[in-house]
Amino acid sequence: AVKLHGGIDILVSNAAVNPFFGSLMDMTEEVWDKTLDTVKAPALMTKAVVPEMEKRGYRDSLPSVHFPGLSPYSVSKTALLGLTKTLAIELAPRNIRVNCLAPGLIKTSFSRTLCKDKEKEERMKEILQIRRLGEPEDCAGIVSFLCSEDASYITGETMVVGGGTPSRL
Repeated sequence: AVKLHGGIDILVSNAAVNPFFGSLMDMTEEVWDKTLDTVKAPALMTKAVVPEMEKRGYRDSLPSVHFPGLSPYSVSKTALLGLTKTLAIELAPRNIRVNCLAPGLIKTSFSRTLCKDKEKEERMKEILQIRRLGEPEDCAGIVSFLCSEDASYITGETMVVGGGTPSRL
């Protein structure tokens, strides 16, 4: 990015893994390691790009995603909420903003297995106030906003894009 575009303005970190279905009490150490790597990876990526972002003097965002649901996945995404708050405090003096995007159920390859059963999908829609599953485009505008000058006074926040799903973030 530095060679091709002359610098780095934004970092959007979007990674998820759910290698296990079941109780946290039944998770192996290997499953914990794989799950928590989705927290370590954005932290290391941020560390790698901050010097370039700081040089350009931009205020930028690091959106992350959270989807309440399966145990290991939810634990890793909750950790990303803490990472967002911590990085927002640490990077504010460097003129870098850090925010989090918390989507609900968005139609992606990751959520495909949850939507294979049409009856189950219809039950999930009933929980949503909007009564439809989200599309990736539903998140794109919020990410663009968070990375824009219009959000220049927003840092350390979590924006929920969940179709009206009750949230406790």
